[in-house]
Amino acid sequence: MKLIFKYCFYLLLLLPFGLAAQVKSTNVQTIQGKKYYIHKLEKGQSLYALTRLYGVDLKTIYAENPQAEKSTKVGEEIKIPFVTVPTVSTPTLTAPTATTTIDTNRYITYKVTKGETLYSLSKKLNQSEKELEKRNPTLALGVKEGQLLIIGEKRKTAGTIAVAALPTKTATPVFNLDSINPHVIRPKKQSYTIGLFLPFRLDQTLATDINYLASKKQNFPNLSTLAIDFYLGFKRAVDSLTSKDLEINLNLFDVDDKDSGKIESLVNAESFKQLDMVVGPLYAGGFKTASQKAKQLSIPIISPFTQQNKILFNNVWTSKMTPSQYTLLEGLADYCIDSLKQSNGHLMIVSAGKDVKEQAFVKAFKNYYNDRLSDRKRGVVDTVTEVKGIAGVKAAYKSGVKNIVVTFSANQVFIMDFITQLSIFSGKKDMVLCGWQNISALENLDQEYLNQLQFTFPAQNNITNTTAYQTLSKDYKQQMNTAPSEYFFEGFDLGYYYLKSLKENGIDGLLSLDKQNLELPYTRFKFYRPDNSTGFDNKGMYIFKYNNYKIERTGWK
Repeated sequence: MKLIFKYCFYLLLLLPFGLAAQVKSTNVQTIQGKKYYIHKLEKGQSLYALTRLYGVDLKTIYAENPQAEKSTKVGEEIKIPFVTVPTVSTPTLTAPTATTTIDTNRYITYKVTKGETLYSLSKKLNQSEKELEKRNPTLALGVKEGQLLIIGEKRKTAGTIAVAALPTKTATPVFNLDSINPHVIRPKKQSYTIGLFLPFRLDQTLATDINYLASKKQNFPNLSTLAIDFYLGFKRAVDSLTSKDLEINLNLFDVDDKDSGKIESLVNAESFKQLDMVVGPLYAGGFKTASQKAKQLSIPIISPFTQQNKILFNNVWTSKMTPSQYTLLEGLADYCIDSLKQSNGHLMIVSAGKDVKEQAFVKAFKNYYNDRLSDRKRGVVDTVTEVKGIAGVKAAYKSGVKNIVVTFSANQVFIMDFITQLSIFSGKKDMVLCGWQNISALENLDQEYLNQLQFTFPAQNNITNTTAYQTLSKDYKQQMNTAPSEYFFEGFDLGYYYLKSLKENGIDGLLSLDKQNLELPYTRFKFYRPDNSTGFDNKGMYIFKYNNYKIERTGWK
């Protein structure tokens, strides 16, 4: 019961962050000579949220909308006084005013093209928005196509022309995103704004009957639990790295991957353009939409849980924390090769049937295994033997040597029966079973069998490091009255790794993750990408095995 209340409490704390997912209305009307935003209330949106969004107080809203003081409803239109852009006086910089002809002999200029915004210009010209506005006061009134901007001042030194505030010595530079390798070079900053796209599901979870959950002894909604734990872990990483040299501002976006329309709306909002880095959405569909927009804006975007490598294709700004199943499979193959190199061992891979996915894993394992043997100039005696079921294992078994049996089947009925029979057959033979981690979690499978077969499996996290982050775990337990889930640790590790990189290298450091390996207590970061046009895949993983009725980490790296 206490745990349920704790989660509700944290969801309430997150409510103000929901503003990051809201944008001002584009419906502006003049009523009785006065200009207003006409804002249509969304589900779960309060008048207090509007005060934060539009920069007005509640008294102003009530004065313009007397009926709203009593009650509001979804879809109701609220009038918000339109704030006129203040007149901007000419700054002390010796830049000309809007009505003055720009002296191109003195100033370096840039002509605005169609569709460019102040944000995109700041990235393109390698100058902050404040710097651009200081040199060009009329930008406060908006960016217009064809507008001529001052971006620097020419000064003569020893017969050459030096350019102020630009990373080039060309007097009339041409800025092209594709010509900068193909990124926008950005200096390291002391303050960054990070967007977290997580399925808090505030509207659903806050309406949950917690008394009913408690009476039925049911858990809090799984997705909300995941989102909260991941956020709390990430926030602890922020707290641990924040210093006078690094300030992190978090914007939380409450979004479910199934709501493609909402994701599309969020990534096209002005608030998305202001982000320095994005984490999420969690799964492939929503991440694809967000990453395409992030690519246009040159914003690094990270997938915390997606295993699919296709989300990295043709986008250098993407990276993923979770190794793919093929990465885990290759690591297991390397481990098997190392296990057999000191003996004339034998490796069999078992097929359960005609499952397409399983067959793809079998083929990939065999190809990778044999290619690696060829690279190491090992003999043909180590090649993989493919067999069918327990009968195939018995027929292919070699006495007097170590026999490794590998299965990638997802068929639980087959797995239960196969392991039971394999255990009976193995007796005191030197036999090892390898497969996916989820085999160890099968409820009705006798763990004695896995211990006898020295069951070995790859995993993305260091699951045996029970002493990792003792202080963090202790603090979490005091707050939540329960132990943290793996999502808390994954949130912390992801946050720590990427924020550490930001602190040391700036945004552009996230374009060289393959040169920034790091092993944290729960996660190993070992990034790789096949070419310069692709994002970064984390190949950091571990190999575990059953030994003396315990799961222990092997020394393989």
